[in-house]
Amino acid sequence: MSKQPGTSRVTQLDGLRGLAALVVVACHVLSVVPGIGHVVFDERSRPLNSAESWAVFSPLHLLWNGTPAVHVFFVLSGFVLILPFTKPGRGKGWASYYVKRLLRLYLPAWASLVLAAALIALIPRTASPLQSSWADMYVVDPELGRVARDGLLLLGASTVNTPLWTLRWEVLFSLLLPLYVLVALRWRRIWHLKLALVVGLSVVGAVQEVQWLIYLPIFAIGAILGVERDRIRELTGAWPRLVWLPLTAAGLLLANAEWLSPAKPVKGVEALITVGATLLVLVFLLCGPAKKLGDTAAAQWLGRISFSLYLVHLPIILAAVTLLRSVSLPLALAVAVVLCFAAAELFFRYVEQPAQRLSVAAGRAVDRRIARRGGGATAAPRAAAPSAAPPSNVTVARAHQPVP
Repeated sequence: MSKQPGTSRVTQLDGLRGLAALVVVACHVLSVVPGIGHVVFDERSRPLNSAESWAVFSPLHLLWNGTPAVHVFFVLSGFVLILPFTKPGRGKGWASYYVKRLLRLYLPAWASLVLAAALIALIPRTASPLQSSWADMYVVDPELGRVARDGLLLLGASTVNTPLWTLRWEVLFSLLLPLYVLVALRWRRIWHLKLALVVGLSVVGAVQEVQWLIYLPIFAIGAILGVERDRIRELTGAWPRLVWLPLTAAGLLLANAEWLSPAKPVKGVEALITVGATLLVLVFLLCGPAKKLGDTAAAQWLGRISFSLYLVHLPIILAAVTLLRSVSLPLALAVAVVLCFAAAELFFRYVEQPAQRLSVAAGRAVDRRIARRGGGATAAPRAAAPSAAPPSNVTVARAHQPVP
């Protein structure tokens, strides 16, 4: 794990987030291809050619399976946001936390909606036999009411910029963070039972197809892992290296459980995906080779722009395909990928970073105002005592979460 001057970070988890964002982009790029898009989002039994069949119904699907990437994002969110509350001493004020967190989520999301609406106005999306039925689904009029509703985030997202649907759960988790802190920091001796309980809740949600019960427990999994990271590291420290190979394979297999065969997946399969995503986070947290992969320059760059990439990639893909599909769909997708990464870098520099700076300034302003008023009532609960939760030398990876 690399360290930055004056601090230490779980840098490999930044890299994991970046790799997950890359998988999401690959998912949406390949979903434009007619054969693949029809099968993945419309009719599983539709015939495919040999190459398409290998792409969909083989381990290769892991390279572009967006669903487990979303679950990874949610586990990382829980892990990352809990870490400041595991340090000994007084927690941060809730008022400043809410100001900073919501500004970091909403300002880039709103900017991405403006970008998506502008692209649709300039290059109206149209259905075409040259693209998949999945791509046809995104033909939409970006009228003001629809964009405004999407901007609330808590009501989900339309097809103007559909990846924003995951921010509904990010915002809800962020608002409910005091409850997650309470659950993660209390009853430390039975942490494994708490973990089993939240996994069980996600199983119930997956079987009953209740969205909030599918997704909100995933953040709790990450929060418990964040609080117990030192204990877990001690438990696994003596494991031989060979143990990590089957553990990684199990994580990959469960993460891809929905696409092991052309048969319709069993009800509740999303719970298996959650378990697989959790195992992959643990592998990147604890396994040496995975840490090195997460710390590579490419993964770190992807991690840096991951939120921006997540927010802007789909409108750009659809605009490029609309413009160039009649010339060549592969060319259109290649151009789209290049534009996605270039736009994500620019969006990070000129939208996401300024939003982060503004959120920090706003949080400090709130803290100063509360301090002038002598308002200690808004302070967050104290972190667990050092004897109960030994302070870790690991601090937070960047707390922004891209998801499809």
